[in-house]
Amino acid sequence: MTTDEVANFATVRQWLEAYSSHWNRAAEAAEQQRKLDLLRRYCELAGRDPDALVANLFRQTPTGTKIWMKRRRTEMARIDEFETLIAEGDQRAGREAGNAVRSFFIHNGVALTATPLR
Repeated sequence: MTTDEVANFATVRQWLEAYSSHWNRAAEAAEQQRKLDLLRRYCELAGRDPDALVANLFRQTPTGTKIWMKRRRTEMARIDEFETLIAEGDQRAGREAGNAVRSFFIHNGVALTATPLR
């Protein structure tokens, strides 16, 4: 999947629009491409497209939509793994990559936290 293909998913459009609204500015083109590429690489690691990543975390109940907590924890662990793969010895670069992925999930309704750096 290319970064252009990633950008066409509904959850990615939601993320980019919410990001612009939250920060009251659109991401610079280079910054947006970098984030899309990081998300593309994360999707490859997870073996799912962006819409499927988000959909996998929600379930319908008689009282409404809920988050699968176990799946959420699994996704958080995968983001930690992704940080390590991306970091290549630079912990800060890994954390920035992980934060881009977390931002994608957060702007699609899934609250995620990062494991503190040690």
